[in-house]
Amino acid sequence: MMTTSNKPRNLLLTLFLLATAAMLSACSKPKGGQQLSASARDTTLVVAMLGDADYLNPVIGSSVTSANISGLIYPSLLQSEFDTSTGLLNYLALEKSLRPVTRGADGARSPKGALARSWSMAPDHKSITYILRSDALWEDGKPVVAGDFKFAYRMYGNPVIASPRQQYLAELLGAEKGAVDFDRAIETPNDTTLVFHFHKPVPEHLALFHTSLTPLPEHVWKEVKPQEFRESKLNMRPVGSGPYRLAGWSKQQEVTLSSNATCVLPKPGNIRRIMFRVVPDYTVRLTQLQTGAVDVVENVKPEDFGAVRKANPGIEVRTVGLRVFDYVGWSNIDHDWYHKTGKVRPHPLFGSPAVRVALTHAIDREAIIDGYLGSYGTVCNTDISPSLKWAYDDTIKPHGYDPALAAMMLEQEGWIPGPDGIRQKNGRKFSFTLYTNAGNDRRNYACVVIQQNLREIGIDCRIEMQESNVFFENLQSRNLDAWMAGWSIGLEIDPLDVWGSDLEKSRFNFTGYRNPRIEQLSELAKSKMRIEDARPYWVEYQQILHRDQPVTFLYWIRETHGFNRRIQGAVLNISGTFYNIDDWTLKPSANAAP
Repeated sequence: MMTTSNKPRNLLLTLFLLATAAMLSACSKPKGGQQLSASARDTTLVVAMLGDADYLNPVIGSSVTSANISGLIYPSLLQSEFDTSTGLLNYLALEKSLRPVTRGADGARSPKGALARSWSMAPDHKSITYILRSDALWEDGKPVVAGDFKFAYRMYGNPVIASPRQQYLAELLGAEKGAVDFDRAIETPNDTTLVFHFHKPVPEHLALFHTSLTPLPEHVWKEVKPQEFRESKLNMRPVGSGPYRLAGWSKQQEVTLSSNATCVLPKPGNIRRIMFRVVPDYTVRLTQLQTGAVDVVENVKPEDFGAVRKANPGIEVRTVGLRVFDYVGWSNIDHDWYHKTGKVRPHPLFGSPAVRVALTHAIDREAIIDGYLGSYGTVCNTDISPSLKWAYDDTIKPHGYDPALAAMMLEQEGWIPGPDGIRQKNGRKFSFTLYTNAGNDRRNYACVVIQQNLREIGIDCRIEMQESNVFFENLQSRNLDAWMAGWSIGLEIDPLDVWGSDLEKSRFNFTGYRNPRIEQLSELAKSKMRIEDARPYWVEYQQILHRDQPVTFLYWIRETHGFNRRIQGAVLNISGTFYNIDDWTLKPSANAAP
C-alpha cells in the first residue's frame, strides 16, 4: 500500500502511501506562492502539493509526491495502460505489448517512452530477456545500459538500504534461500541485453511487473556505501534520463523541474518548467487555484465545486476512481515488544480480530461518506478495488454500523465498562491516540466522527495531528498504535509488501498483521500463468481480510482534481493525475480566457 516511483514512469503499480513525507535539504530559494510574470507563466506549470517528497530516489522514495516527481526524472523499462473494461494492466515495449493495445476514452500510452525494445519469456517461465534500446542517455551524457538495472536491483535487495520494494525480488534466484544471488539472478551479456532468472515459474504479467523497477546510473552511485545510501548528497542531485530533470529543490517549499533536452523517452517534456509547490493548507491551495497562482490542485472537496467554478470559470474539476481508499490502521502486534526483542506478540488493545471487527462495526462509515464525500465515496471492504473487475468480490457484505453488536463483541472479549464508563480489561483501559497527518481535512473530519462513535461504546480515543514528515516516519518505524491514512492501490495485485509476515522485508506492513493463508493465497494466485485463473484465490483473500480486519477499511474515493483550463492534452485516469504530464501543453496567456 504505498507509492512510488518504485515502478517506472506511468507504471504506478505499487501501493502508494497517501500521507506524504517532507524532509530534505534545499537546492534553491523558492518564490513561495507568488504569481508568476506573464512570460514565466506561459512556460511554467504550477502544481500544489500537500507535502514534500521524501527522496527523489526510486530505491527508497515512498511518498506520492516522490512518485509523481521521480516518475518524470527517471527512465522506465516499460510503459503501461489500464483497461477499464476488465481491470487488467497492459505492458508495452517499443516493439511488443502483452495484450492488444486499447484506444479507449482513458487514452493509451505511447510505447516510445520505454527503454525496452522487446522481451521474450522462456518456455518454462523461469527467465525473461529484455532487449534494450541503445539511444537513451543519462543527463550527464552516459548511456543507459543493462548494468544500471543490475546495479539498482542490488540496491533494492540490500537489507541495509531497506528499500520498501524488497518483496519485488522474491522470485529471483536465491531469494528462496533467503538472499538473492545477483550474479546468477541477473545477467547482462552486453549493454542492451538484460536477463532475469527466477527460482520458479512466473507468469508473464508478473515477470514484467517485478522486473520493471526503476534503474539508477551505476557510474554515479557505485562508490556510495549501502550504510550511507539514504544520507548521500546524491539524493539531492538525481541523475535521470526522463522528460524532466531537477532544476531546484527547496525543503518544504518547492521542487522545480525543467524539460530535459536530451530525453528520447519519448522526448523532452512539452512544458519548459514544472513547479511542485508545497501548500499544506487546503484553503490556501484552493485559493491559489482560483487566483491562478497554481494550475493543479488534487482532492478538491465536492462542496467546493460550485464556488471554485464561480470564482474562476477557467477552472475545471475532473473526477477519477476508484484507486484510493482511507483506512484506520490498528497495530495487530505489540510494536514496543517487537522493537525490544524482535519477537511478535498480540497488541494489548488491537491484537484480537474480534476486537478489530467490533471497532469496524462501531464506526459509522456511511455517515463519514455522507458528511464529506457524498456521491464521490463508497464503502471499502478490502484493498482490492472494484476497478479491478476481474478479481473483485462483489458478494462481500460490509460490516454495518452497529454499536450494540460492537459493544457485545467487546464484552465477549473481556472489555467491560469501568466506573468512568471507559471499557477495561485486566486493569487496562481501552484508551489510545489516533494519529493522522495534518492538512488533510477529509481525514480530520473522519477522525472526529470516529472519536465520537468510539466514545459511544466506551472507548477513549484521542486525536493527534502530526506534520506529514513526522507522521510518515512514525508509520515507517512502526511507532504508532492507531492511525488514519490512505493508500493508492497497485493496478497489479501483489500485496505481500503490505501483508507479508517478514516485517523486515514487508516495509509497508505497518500493522504487523501476519496470516500464513494470506501469503499462501498470494503465492497460489501468482503461480497461475493466466491471470484470470487467479481469481478464486483473490476472492478467498478478500474474504479473509474482511473477516480479520487488520485495518478498518473506510471508503473508496472518487478523486476530484482542479485543473486550470489553460492546460491542454491532460489525460486523467486511474493510472494517476499526472499520467501523461510530459505531453501537456499550456495555452499562451493571450489565449487562456475560458
